[in-house]
Parts: sequence; C-alpha cells; structure tokens
Amino acid sequence: MDDILDKLKVLDYHNKFCRDSGFPPISRFFFMAPSQNPNEQFFIFTSLFSWLLHKLRIDFEAPGQFDDPNASAANIANELKKMGVPFEYGPHKLKQGYGEAVIFALQAVVDKVISTSGFVFQKPAHKVDDYPEEAEVDDDAEVTTDNIEEKFHYEEEEEETYVEGVRTRGKSDTPKPALPARPKVDQAEWKLEVERVAPMLRVQISNDNKDWRIHVEQMGINHSTIETSLSESKHQLGRLHTEIEKTLEKISSREKYINTQFESQIDEQRVLQDQISELRQKYNVANSNVGELSVELARISEELDAVKTRMDEIGNGMTDSQPLVNIKKGMSKLKVDIKQMDLRIGVVEHTLLQSKLKTPYTSPSQAPHHFLV
Repeated sequence: MDDILDKLKVLDYHNKFCRDSGFPPISRFFFMAPSQNPNEQFFIFTSLFSWLLHKLRIDFEAPGQFDDPNASAANIANELKKMGVPFEYGPHKLKQGYGEAVIFALQAVVDKVISTSGFVFQKPAHKVDDYPEEAEVDDDAEVTTDNIEEKFHYEEEEEETYVEGVRTRGKSDTPKPALPARPKVDQAEWKLEVERVAPMLRVQISNDNKDWRIHVEQMGINHSTIETSLSESKHQLGRLHTEIEKTLEKISSREKYINTQFESQIDEQRVLQDQISELRQKYNVANSNVGELSVELARISEELDAVKTRMDEIGNGMTDSQPLVNIKKGMSKLKVDIKQMDLRIGVVEHTLLQSKLKTPYTSPSQAPHHFLV
C-alpha cells in the first residue's frame, strides 16, 4: 500500500483527484481493513480506479455511489482482464471495498499509469560532507618513556632560557628574589615511575550514539545485511511462487476435470432440487389443510363430548330404580290411608245409625226404610 501511495503522490492525486472529487487523502491502511462506512469505502475505490483508467485514456464510466455494487465489481474485473492483468480474484472480493483483491487491482493500474507516463524512480543521492574526521585513538597504544624524556629535556631548556632572559632584563639595582632550587630526580627512578603510571594514563573515548558517523556506518552494515537477506528471500520466494503456480494449475485442471465428469450428476442434482422445492410447496399446502382440519376436528370433538354427557345423564335417569321405589312406598302409604279412611267412615256411619235409633218416631213415615221391611 505504501508503494501505491507513493505513485499516487507522483501523479498528484491530492489536487487532481481528492480536491476535485471532494475526497479526503487516503491513508496507508484505508484499503487494508473494513471501514465504518463500507458504501463510502467502495465508492472511493471505484472512483480512484476510474480516475486511473482515465489517465490511461480508457473509456470507463465511473460507477455512482448508489449503483449496484455487484455490477460495478463485475465491470472492474472485466476491465482488468481486458488490460491483460491476471486477476484471479472474484468480483465479490472487490465488492468488499478492501482487502488483497482491491490492493492488487489498484497496484496493477497505477503501475501501468506510471509506466505510460515515463516516470522512473531513481536512487536517492546523499550529500557528501567535507568535514574533517576526528583522529582515531588507539586504545592499545603504549606510553613509552622515550617521548616523555625528550619532552622533559625540552622543558628544561625552555626554563633555562626563561631564567637567563629574566636576569638580563633591565638594569635595576633592586635585588631580585632567588629562584627556588630545582629538585634533583634520579633518571632511573623517574623511568620506573613512568612505567608504573603509564597504564593508568590511557584515555578511553566512549562512543557517542548521537554521532552521525556511527549512524552512517550502521546504515552501511544494515544495507549489506538487507542485500544478502534480500537475495536469499528472493530466491526462496521465487521458488515458492513457482510451486504455488504449479499447484494452482493442477487445482484448476483437476477442477475442470471434475466438472466435466460430474456434469450429468450436477444436472440431476438441479432437477432433484426443483422437485424438492415443488414437494415442499405441496407439503406446505397440505400442512395448512391439516391445520384447518385439526381445528374442525377439535370443534366436532367438543360437540361429541357434550352429546355424550347428555346421553349419560339420560341413561343414568332411566336405569335408576329409586323413583319406582318411591312410587311403591307412596302407593302402600296411600292404601294404608284408604283403609284408615274406610274405618273412619264406618265408625261415622255407625255413630249416625245409633243416633237415629235413639231418636223417637212419631209416625211410621219417619222411620228408616230398612226397619220397615
């Protein structure tokens, strides 16, 4: 994606594409991950693709923001095939608006635009500094007594010259203060002391990480390491690329063979799917009819239960002998009452007869007829 952005900057896409179309500048991760607004992301991709095709003077109608994304992705894939780009991804990968397929399509088109424009990327030219380099310090260098002895004699001569000049300076009667006597040191002892102290006089210069020379040297080392690793990686990646191509060719040929061998089975499977869909429709219709019949059966079952309840009540009333027993008891009680009534009637008749017999008759016509007979 960085290579695509560098080439787009060469084409001045900030002014000629973003500013004219009203789009924000594209970041290095814009087409590598899904955006919060997928529709806008896909629209920016299609607009950028059509702008690059116009740079190649190819007549390609820019898709609108509300056009069908499937049709737009299919048109882009067809245009890449017309340009001779080996586009092995499906249009559905382009419809996402991000991913490897989108980056591959943009990389292929922007490379063609750069090649037709005649622009060539050159190696960066580094400015050579003419500053003098610092002298290197040898840490292993030994401090010998010869140089120190020569320097010591040279300092003695300078001191003697200075003393003589002071004595001959001016003619003054004022007494001059006496110079202190120079201590006498044995030369052998002085050499021994110098040899003892010499290892402690070594100067250690620490490396400054801010020094640009150290960074330049490190850059050279890293550059050589990268070149060696790059050659090995190129060789391995090339071998891996050839193996992947061979594997893909085998897979495509195998896929074609399988498609030709199982074409009849595929047709049968399609026919069976059509039959299954028809049977599912029939099943749905029958299922709806079964539901209606189930409701009707429930209603009839309720009515049947009500009728059975009434029949049970009537049957229980017909087989019950309690009313007949009550009738018999009532008849026996009625017979007893009739007998008692007959007895009472007889007693009343007898009482009346006795009362009549006791009553005197003045004439025979007043007497009862049964007594006259």
